[in-house]
Amino acid sequence: MESADAKVAGSVLSDYHADSAGKLLAANVLRPDGHNAAAASLADFEDEPVSLIWSSERNGYGYFSPSAGWVGVPKERMGVYGVDFPVLFARLLVGLDIASRDGARVLVPRALWELGNARIGRRPQRVPIWFARRLSDRKIWADVADAARRRPTPHVRILLTSTPSGRLHEPGLPGHLVVSIGDAIDFDDGMAVSPEILSALLDGTPAVSPHTPLSLSPSGQRLTIHGNVTIDLKSDIHIAIIRKLVEGHQDGRRFSARELLDHAHSSAKTLRQAFGAQRWADLEPYLKSENGLWGFAL
Repeated sequence: MESADAKVAGSVLSDYHADSAGKLLAANVLRPDGHNAAAASLADFEDEPVSLIWSSERNGYGYFSPSAGWVGVPKERMGVYGVDFPVLFARLLVGLDIASRDGARVLVPRALWELGNARIGRRPQRVPIWFARRLSDRKIWADVADAARRRPTPHVRILLTSTPSGRLHEPGLPGHLVVSIGDAIDFDDGMAVSPEILSALLDGTPAVSPHTPLSLSPSGQRLTIHGNVTIDLKSDIHIAIIRKLVEGHQDGRRFSARELLDHAHSSAKTLRQAFGAQRWADLEPYLKSENGLWGFAL
């Protein structure tokens, strides 16, 4: 899933993943997708691939080895197999109550899909779920971040990914809980993502370093400043405004009060009015206006 074309050679499956290859093929997660006309030598212990030729006499493909003569290559070793993403998504989400009219929707070709909205834990709102692959590629990460900005969500969105957590270069994505599927799969249930693990990840608040100037929990309900100042938010309007400001702080952007209020669908005339006296008193030391544009000053 993390390779550029999401494909694997049959010889690699046979030599390195024999235990799981049969299960993946039987589950239709991997499907035949062409063939290779080259293979590593089966007789000469060479790493370099050799070109295969058709032998009508032997009714099969193979190559001539100086040490072993003609060497036939089984068809399954020549095959190329690709990930069937719709089948994969169905397997991953089988344990979740997903609401989706049209199935997975492509947002970034071959990289990002919108899977639907899931009921997770006891949350009153369904949680939107996306799936991305190859997030260790900075260009793809930028494309995914751009898609997230163009499709904002008032609540947290789960971004499942095939990229192992240790290969994620970016600290996170505002408004998103990024979860490597290897960290969330219930291995007692095949390859299904565990709703209990997702719920625990949504509920948990990761430790925040005092060197991190600004951090927003995945749900958007807790803002942490300099690792030791916490401001809890409950209103959807408050969460939407703060999420926008945190995103702007990370991108070096500031916003007019009207832009922030319109983004949060607030009828208030000022930020002070939108937050109320008590919450504004908590935020005012860190929110500053410069030339009429608001942002965090830390």
